[in-house]
Amino acid sequence: MTKSGQGETNRRGRRGSAAEQDGNEGKGQAIRERILDSALDLFSRHGFDGVSLSAIAKHAQVAQPHPYYYFKDKASLWKAAISPPFEAVLQQIEVEDDLKDLNDHDRFGVRLRRIIHASIDNIAMMKIYLQESATPSARLDYIVDTYLKPIHASLEGEIHALARKSGANPAFILAGVVGAIHFFFGTSDLLTRLHGLDVADADTRRAYIDFIVDQVLHATLGR
Repeated sequence: MTKSGQGETNRRGRRGSAAEQDGNEGKGQAIRERILDSALDLFSRHGFDGVSLSAIAKHAQVAQPHPYYYFKDKASLWKAAISPPFEAVLQQIEVEDDLKDLNDHDRFGVRLRRIIHASIDNIAMMKIYLQESATPSARLDYIVDTYLKPIHASLEGEIHALARKSGANPAFILAGVVGAIHFFFGTSDLLTRLHGLDVADADTRRAYIDFIVDQVLHATLGR
C-alpha cells in the first residue's frame, strides 16, 4: 500500500474511533462546537498557517482524532469556524421595516452602524479578516466572494446616491469605513500604549463606531 493510501486508512480509522467515543448525536454536536470555538480562537490569534489540527484538539480538550472525524481538512474547519460570525454580519444587510420611512441618508447611517456593530462585536472575525487581507489567497477570495461582496452590494445603491448629492467619491466612503475599522483593530497595541484604550471593551468599541459613522454621515451630507 502506498503512503498516501496508508494515511487515508489511518485517517478513516481515527474517524471511526472518534465516532465510537462520541456515543450519541448530542454529545457529538457538543464536541463539534468546542472544536469550532477553539479553531476560531486559535486562527484569529495565530493565523491559518500557525495552527494545526492537533493544536485545535488540545485547545478544545478533545481527543486528537476528533477534528479529522468532523472535518475533511484544516481548510474545511477554517471555513466552518468563520461562518457564524460572518453570517451574523451578513444578516444585517436587509432593509428592515423600521427603516423604510427614513430618507437615504438616515437609513444608510442606521444600517451602516448595525453592520459595523455586528463586525466589531466579533473580534475574532475581525482579526481573521485583517490577517487574510494582508496576502492574496484562496481564503481571502472566499471571504470576499461569500461575505464582503454581498454586504457591499447591499449598501452600494445608497452610497452612490449619497455620493451624487455630496460630490464625495463612493469608493472613498467605503474605504473610509473599512480603513477606520482596520486601524482600530490593526493598531490596538499602539492605541493602548498611547491612549490607554482597551479595544476589547464594548463601550469603547461602540463609542468608536459612533464616531466613525458620524464622520461618514457628515461627509455625505448634501453640499
